Amino acid sequence: MDTAAYIKLWNSAHVRIMDIRRQNLQPGKTVPALLLPSSAYLYVTEGSADIRMDGKSWMAGPYSVVHGGKGAHLAVRPEEALSYYLILYKASLPVPARRDLSDLLTRSNPFQSQYVLQASQPLYLLDKAQRMLERWQAAGDLDKLMAQSLFIQFVHEIMGQLGRQQLAAIRPDPVSQSIRYMEEHYREPISLELLGELLHCSPRQLLRKFRDKQGLSPIDYLIGIRLRKAKQLLAGTQAQLKEIAESVGYADSYYFSRLFKKHEGLSPGRYRELYRPARGGERPHYPLAASLLSIAAANAPRYSDNEFDNHYHYRGEGDSTMNYRSRRALAALVICLSLLLGACGSAAPAGSPADASASPAAAAAQTAQAGTNAADVSRTIKHAMGETTLKGAPERIVILTNEGTEALLALGVKPVGAVQSWYQKPWYKHIEGDMRDVTVVGDELQPNIELIASLKPDLIIGNKVRQEKIYEQLKQIAPTVFSEDLAGDWKINFTLYSEALNLEEQGKKMMEAFDQRVKEAKAKLAGKLDTKVSVVRFSPTQVRIYQKQTFSGVLLEQLGFARPAAQDKDNFIEVMSKETIPDMDGDVMFYFATDTTGDNKVSKVVEEWMNDPLFKNLNVSKNNKVVQVDEAVWNTAGGYEAANLLLDEIVAYFEKH
Repeated sequence: MDTAAYIKLWNSAHVRIMDIRRQNLQPGKTVPALLLPSSAYLYVTEGSADIRMDGKSWMAGPYSVVHGGKGAHLAVRPEEALSYYLILYKASLPVPARRDLSDLLTRSNPFQSQYVLQASQPLYLLDKAQRMLERWQAAGDLDKLMAQSLFIQFVHEIMGQLGRQQLAAIRPDPVSQSIRYMEEHYREPISLELLGELLHCSPRQLLRKFRDKQGLSPIDYLIGIRLRKAKQLLAGTQAQLKEIAESVGYADSYYFSRLFKKHEGLSPGRYRELYRPARGGERPHYPLAASLLSIAAANAPRYSDNEFDNHYHYRGEGDSTMNYRSRRALAALVICLSLLLGACGSAAPAGSPADASASPAAAAAQTAQAGTNAADVSRTIKHAMGETTLKGAPERIVILTNEGTEALLALGVKPVGAVQSWYQKPWYKHIEGDMRDVTVVGDELQPNIELIASLKPDLIIGNKVRQEKIYEQLKQIAPTVFSEDLAGDWKINFTLYSEALNLEEQGKKMMEAFDQRVKEAKAKLAGKLDTKVSVVRFSPTQVRIYQKQTFSGVLLEQLGFARPAAQDKDNFIEVMSKETIPDMDGDVMFYFATDTTGDNKVSKVVEEWMNDPLFKNLNVSKNNKVVQVDEAVWNTAGGYEAANLLLDEIVAYFEKH
C-alpha cells in the first residue's frame, strides 16, 4: 500500500459525503450483500463481525476500520451484538486533472482500495464519527459543511495510522488513547469510568497501566492539561477567572482557584500579574469573549458539576443550637460592654441617652467608635481588587456571599440586602430569625445590580471568585470591598469584613473568643483526637471526599483530629469513583447529601453507593459509624455562625461516642 500516494491524491480530490448511517445488529442477523453505491468506510465501535467484501473476509472487532470502493459487495455477519458507522462518500480528481495525478490514481486508487485497519487511536475516530452523524442528521447547510470538515479529519487520522502501521503492527494502547481523548475533550466532564467505558477497559486496569507508563493517574494527567491551558489564557487574554475556569472544564471557579494554587504555588490572579506581558495600557485582543459562549452555557449548573461547596440548610434541632445562640448573645454582650467601658474613659459625656431607633449597624459602630469623631476619619481598606477609601462606620451594607452574611450578623450588623442562601431559601434556618426584612438581591453567582442600586448602600461587600466581572459596576453604586477567595479558612475574610465595617477590634475579640472555644473543646476531646474522621459528600452527579482545605477540614485540623490518608492532604476535595471507595474509610464518616433539584435523586445515589460491596466492606460501614449531617453547617454556610454550630456538633457527637 502506497500511503504517500494515497495522501497526495486525498489532498487533490474533491470530496463529498453521500450518507452517514449507524447500524446496530444482533447476533445471527446477517446483512444481505450490499452493492456499495460509492466509496465507504465502515467503523466498528462495539462487538465483532465477519466482514465480507468481493470474496475477501475479515474478522472485525471493536475499532476496526474497513474501507471499500464503489461497486464492491459488502456483507456483515455479526458474531455478537454489533454497532458500527457506515460513511458513504464520493471523491474525484478535478477535471481536467494533472497528468501526474491521473497516472498516480491509475496505479494506486485510495478511493477504490479495500483494506482493514485496527485503529490505534480509536477514541479520536469515534468522536469524529459521532459528531459527523449528528451534523449530518441536523440537515442544515452549515451542519453538512461541518460534517464534511469532520470527515476530512477522520480520513486524515486514518491515513496517518496507515502510514505508521506499515512500519509495525500496532495494537491499540489505552494509555495513549486516553491522553489523546483528554487533550481533545478537557473542557468536558471526564472520569476514570468514562475512559474505561470508551476503551472497553476496566477502570482499575486502565489506572494501573496509566500509572505504570506515565507515573500518575489519568485524572492527575487531565488536571495538568487543564492547568496548562488555563495558564495560556491567564497570560494571553483578559478573560475573567470564571470564564477561564469554565473554558478548561471547571464550572466552579472557586475549586479551580484552589486547584491552581495547589499545583502552581500561587493564585491565578498572581500568576497573571507575573506572566501577562505589559501592553502599555492598551487592552489586548480578547478572543474568548464570543468563543466561550459555545464552551459553557450562560446558566451553568451551580457547583459541580457545578458542584459548588456551600449549600443546604440547618434544621435547628436539639440543644446545641440554643446553647450556641445563648453563648453568642452573651459573648457579643460582653464584648460590647468592654468596648463601652473603654469608651467611658474618653471625652464622651456620661449618661447620654441611647438612640433607640438606631440600626444594629449604627449601634455597633457607635459603641466601637464612642468618644471619637469617626465619621470624619478616612480609612483605606486593602482588598482583592485594590484599595477602597471609607469614612466612619457604614450603615447600609449589601453583602454578596453566604459566609459574609454570617460575619455581619455575628458583628451585630444587619445588612439592607444580601444574596440568598444556597438552600432553605431565602435564608438558612439558623440565620432566618436575624434576616427578617432583609432584601434578597439574587444569589452569589448572579446578584441583581439594579436592585442593589435601589437600596442606596454605603458599602458593598463581595468576593473576587464570585463577582469579579461586575466589580466595576458595583463600585459605581457604592464603595466596594472584595475578599480574595472562599477558602476553607473563613477567618481571613472575617477579618477583612470587620475592618471594612470599622469594627476591627470587635472582630478581633470575637476571633479570640472562638479560638478559646476551640481550645476548650480540644482539651475536652483529647482522648478522641486520634479518631480518623472522614467527610464525604453525595450529590446526583458526583461523590466527593473532603480534605483539609475545606470548611469542615479547617476546623477538624484546628481541633487536632486525625484524618484518613486520602483526606489528610492540604487540598480541597477529590472526586470519587466506585473503585476508590476505600478512600472514604476511617473510624467515623460524616456525610451530607446535596439535593439541588428537589426530586430526591441524591437518595438513590446514597443508597446505590452504600449498597456497593466495597462500601459494605468499609470499617465505618461494618461498625455502624456512618453519620448523616447537615450540609449547611458542615459545608455551605461557611461563616462564623456555622463554625460555632459545627464545633457544637463535633463536641456533642464525640462526647456521646
